[in-house]
Amino acid sequence: DTQAATRPGIGEDFAIVSRNRVFRVLIVAMYLCLLATPLHSSQLNILLVDNGLSTATAAWVVSLYAISTIVGRLTCGLALDRFATPIVTTACMLPPALGYFVLATPFDAVTVVACAMVLVGFTVGAEHDLLSFLVARYFKLRIFSSSLSLVTGCGFLATATGSILVSMTLKWTDSFSAFLYLVSGTILVGSLLFLLLPGSEHEEKIG
Repeated sequence: DTQAATRPGIGEDFAIVSRNRVFRVLIVAMYLCLLATPLHSSQLNILLVDNGLSTATAAWVVSLYAISTIVGRLTCGLALDRFATPIVTTACMLPPALGYFVLATPFDAVTVVACAMVLVGFTVGAEHDLLSFLVARYFKLRIFSSSLSLVTGCGFLATATGSILVSMTLKWTDSFSAFLYLVSGTILVGSLLFLLLPGSEHEEKIG
């Protein structure tokens, strides 16, 4: 009972997290990287057909994309245990910047589109490990759930924003290209922001 009475309140936990530079970098970087989420969820097949693929070919590319998510998850997990967190995070989140840029261009050959989707799938697989790992890496266990809820909430906000933006750009241009160029840029910036995270494993965790 005494321990419960001295435990900081939820508001204080959120204040500790939100005032921290690491948290702000993490939130902004994740938001910028996850704006593209609608493209590899509800809009994936439409995006591929818009790039000139037939329905059958699009289905084959989606299968390749799914395989690359598994590769991305395994590779990310192995790398996080062996190399500096900021470098691994940047390397894992950066590939879609090139993938989406390629998809936005007029180069619609099947091999080009397939390679672009492999880059996207690799990062989508890595994201699942990265979100929880980054919170566990930089925040103490006592505020792990509070911190993770904020980061996850940021991801949902980015997805909602991305859905609005892709709808608006489709309405104005009747093409995914404008949105693809946009998210290619935001992913590039967001991925590089991860390099601002502490790299030393001996640095005290937040909270």
